[in-house]
Amino acid sequence: MRHITVLFVLALTAGGLTGCTIETQVGTPSAGRVIGSPTADLPPKEALLAAVNTLGSTAYTFEIKQGAKTGGGRIDPADQAATMSMGGRVGTIDISVAYTVIAPELWVKADFGAQLNKAWGVDAAHWMRVDRSKVGASATLPIDPAGAPRLGVTELCKNGLGEVERTDATHYKGTVDVTAADTILAPPDDAVRKAGAKAKAVPFTATVDAKGRLTEFAVDGDAIDPELSIRLTFAGFGSVPPVTAPAGAVPAPDSVYDLFE
Repeated sequence: MRHITVLFVLALTAGGLTGCTIETQVGTPSAGRVIGSPTADLPPKEALLAAVNTLGSTAYTFEIKQGAKTGGGRIDPADQAATMSMGGRVGTIDISVAYTVIAPELWVKADFGAQLNKAWGVDAAHWMRVDRSKVGASATLPIDPAGAPRLGVTELCKNGLGEVERTDATHYKGTVDVTAADTILAPPDDAVRKAGAKAKAVPFTATVDAKGRLTEFAVDGDAIDPELSIRLTFAGFGSVPPVTAPAGAVPAPDSVYDLFE
C-alpha cells in the first residue's frame, strides 16, 4: 500500500511492528540511572534499541502526529494484530485512512470525501477486506510478508539510528535517517528529495520509562521540512482491548487496488 501521505495526495490528484532485536543486560544501578531499568548498563544506542524491542513483546496503544496528520491505534504482538487510523485535511477535504491487521488478514477503511468516494466505489461507512493476491509485490503494506503488522517505528529505529546520546536516565537524543524504512509511515518522497542529504540525519528525542520501555519517539524535521517530522507516543502496556475483525466488512472494489501500487 502506498504511504499514507501519498494516499492523501492521490485523493486530490486522482483524484512492528516488529521489534528491533537486541539482548538486554541487567547490572548494578549507579548514579543517574533508573533503579531496576533493564537498560541501565547499556551504551545509549543499544539501550534505546532495547527499549524499542519491548514493543515487540507487549500489547500497547499509540498516538501519531506526522506532518499535519494525526492518528493512533493499538498493537498486540502476541496475536500479530493491530489497528490504526490516520486523518488530516488536504486542501479543503478531510481525509482518513484506517487499517486493521489480524495476521495474515488485512482490512482498510477510507474516506476521501463524497466525490472521490463515489468515483472509486468506496463506502466510507464500511471496512473493506483486502485480497492480498491482488496487491503487487512492490506495494508498501502495513504488514510483513507473513502478514504480521508492520507500521514503521521499529523499522525506522532498527535501520536508521545514527549517533545516540543519553541526556539523563530516561531521555535520549540523536539523529535518524528517515529514509531507512519503507513503511506506511515513511515521509513523502517529494519531501525526501527536497531534503537531500539532510534527510539522513534528522534530529530526534526519545523517552523511556523506569522499566526500559519506549514511551515517546519524536523526529524533529521542521527546520528541514515539516513532512519529515513525526511524533509517536506509547502507553497502556499489556492492558489494551484485543484487536478484532471489523464487523460488516465488504470486499475491496477493484478500483481501490489501484491505490496500493
